[in-house]
Amino acid sequence: MSRPNSGASKASRPGTGSAMSGGIPESDAMIMLPPIDGFGHKLQQEWALSTGHLLMRSGHAAKLANFQQLQNRKEMSNNIRITMQAEAKTVRALRNKLHQLKNFKAILENTLDKTEFDISKLQECKERLQMERERVNHNLEINMDRRQHRAQRPQAELVHDGAFKQLDNETTLLQDILSKIDLCLEEVEDMLDHLNKVKWMLTSDLADKSAAIDLDTKCVDLGYTWPECENPEDSLPPQKLFHVPTTWKVQTMQGIELALQQLQEANDLRLKAAKIAHNAKLAEKIQYDTVQKALEKRCQSINRMKREMMGKLNLVNHEIADLTRTKHRLEESHGLKNPALKITWERYQTRCQRPDRELVHDEVEHALKEQYELLMQNHAVMFKQLEHVNKSLDDLHRCKAELDMSIADKNETLEMERQCYAMAPPRPRTRGVLLGWHPVAEYQGHRESTVSWDTAASTKTMSY
Repeated sequence: MSRPNSGASKASRPGTGSAMSGGIPESDAMIMLPPIDGFGHKLQQEWALSTGHLLMRSGHAAKLANFQQLQNRKEMSNNIRITMQAEAKTVRALRNKLHQLKNFKAILENTLDKTEFDISKLQECKERLQMERERVNHNLEINMDRRQHRAQRPQAELVHDGAFKQLDNETTLLQDILSKIDLCLEEVEDMLDHLNKVKWMLTSDLADKSAAIDLDTKCVDLGYTWPECENPEDSLPPQKLFHVPTTWKVQTMQGIELALQQLQEANDLRLKAAKIAHNAKLAEKIQYDTVQKALEKRCQSINRMKREMMGKLNLVNHEIADLTRTKHRLEESHGLKNPALKITWERYQTRCQRPDRELVHDEVEHALKEQYELLMQNHAVMFKQLEHVNKSLDDLHRCKAELDMSIADKNETLEMERQCYAMAPPRPRTRGVLLGWHPVAEYQGHRESTVSWDTAASTKTMSY
C-alpha cells in the first residue's frame, strides 16, 4: 500500500530535519493531534502520522535515557575517582604519620631506656658517695680520737712534733673532702630530680605516641577497598609526602634533645664524682702514709731516747754505788781517826795539869800540838770529802729519780704512740676505684663493673 504525502511526512518527521542535527529534538510537548472525520474515525494518513510521532517520541525518550545514563556514569566515575584520590591521600597521610610516629616512638624508647639506665647508675653513684662520706666521717672521728689520745700523754711529752702537725693536716684534708662530697651529693640529687622529670616527660610523650599509633592504625584498618580498581593509587599522579606539623615535631625533638643533654650532664657528673672519690682516696692515702711515718719516727725517737736514758741510768747507778762505797770508806776512816784525836786531846789536857814549875813548852807539848793539828786537819779534809760525797750522792739520787720518771714517761708515751698508730683506719685503696665509678661508654647490654667497692686493708703493725 502506497503511502501518500510521503514527502510532506518525511519533511515533518522528527529526526530528519534540523531538529535532529544536535541529536536532541527541539520540543517534546508540541505534537499535533490527528484530525477526526464526521464519523469519529481518524484518517489513514493522519493515523500513520500519529504512529510515526509515537515512534519518534519513543526513540527520543530512549536516546535521552541513554544520554542521561552515560552522563550519570561519567559523573559516578568522576566521583569515584575523586573519592579514591581522597582516600589514597588520607591513607598515605596516615601511613606517613604512622611511620614518623613509630620513628619517634623508637627514639623515645631508646632515650627512655638510656634515661632509666643513667638514673640507676646515678643512684648507684649517690649511694657510693654516701658510703664515701660515711667512710670519711668515720676516719675523721678516728683522727679526733687519735688526737685526743695523744693529748693524754705526760706533760713533759706534750710537744708540737711532726705527728701532731700531720694529724692536724689530716683533719683539714678530711674536712675538705667532706665539703666536696657534700657539694657533689647536692649536684647528684638535683640531677636525679631533673632526670626523673625527663623520664616522666618521656613516658608521657611515649604513652601519647603509642595511643596515637593505635588510633591511626585503626583509621588505616577502617579504609574501604574499591572493587572497580585493584590499586586506586596507581591512577594517581605522584605527589609530595605529607609532613607533620612543625610545632608537634619541634616539641618532640626538643624533649628528646633535652633528655640527651641531661644524660650527657649526668655522665659528666658521674665522671666528676669518680674523680672526686679517686682524688680523695689518693690524698687520704698519701696523708695516711705521712701520718703513720711520722708516728713511726716519733716512736723510734722515743725508743732511742729511752735507751739513752736507760744507759745514763745505769751509769748513775754505777756512780752511786761507787760513791756509796767511798762514803763508807770515808766514814770508816773518820771513825778510826776520832779515837786518836781524842787520845791526843786527853794527853794534852793531862800535861796541862802539871805543876806551874813544870809548865814549859817542851818538845813533848810541841809534838802533841803538831799531832793534834795534823789530826784536826785530816779530820777537816775527810769531813769536806764526806760532805762532797754526800752532795754528789744527793745529786745522783735526784738524777736517778728524774731519769726514772722520764723513762716512765717515755714508756707511757711510747705505749700511747703505738696505740695511736694502731688506731689508724684501713689504708685507702686507689687501685680500681675509677673502674667502679667511671660511666660506661655504651648502653648496649648495660654491662656492670665487677670491681669491688671494698677499700678495707689490714693495719700495719710495728715492732720495736
